[in-house]
Amino acid sequence: MKGKTTLKKIARIGAVLLIILISTWIFRHPLMRFVGNRLINEDGLVTCEAVFMLSGNPEARAKEVHRIYRSGYAKRFVCTGENIPDLFAAFNIKIDEADLSKKKLLDEGVPEKLIETIHIGTSTREESDAILAYCKIKQLKRIIVVSDRFHTNRIDYAFRDQFEEAGIELVLRGAPALSYSENRWWENESGLLMVNNEYVKLFYYYLKY
Repeated sequence: MKGKTTLKKIARIGAVLLIILISTWIFRHPLMRFVGNRLINEDGLVTCEAVFMLSGNPEARAKEVHRIYRSGYAKRFVCTGENIPDLFAAFNIKIDEADLSKKKLLDEGVPEKLIETIHIGTSTREESDAILAYCKIKQLKRIIVVSDRFHTNRIDYAFRDQFEEAGIELVLRGAPALSYSENRWWENESGLLMVNNEYVKLFYYYLKY
């Protein structure tokens, strides 16, 4: 009798697990979309005193910054980052990410006289500190920060509190990816790597900061 009861329990557990697996498969696309959307934290565009383009993925981010420029939301654009991309380093080309971002902005049509560079920052947190120091020196009270869309939640975590404490309004904007769609990120290797890496980095930031 006891054996039959145990078998029934096992069968019930198996049935529940099977239902969960089937449901997960059926609703896999909405679930994956939800996972990606949790990484996005954007603000509505408003006129600001400066736009800061974070280092990394300059092509996509430069297009978003140019759109902001063309829409008239800002007239000062600042590129950050001190890392030299691996490909440039291999050929001993001394161009860091701030200069590379500036070049991409020039290619997009942002006037050079409106662009500045801050050659500081090997991480999002370091860039946050450098931008905050710049804002205090220039007495800026409202800024736009541009990165990839899937980076915006981590940027919000790294930036928001210390900027609010300094009385600086932060507007986060994410540049749409060029090689995949954020709504179907799991269909592309670049999207899979991006989402995986962002969750690892976000977890690290929660532990460290």
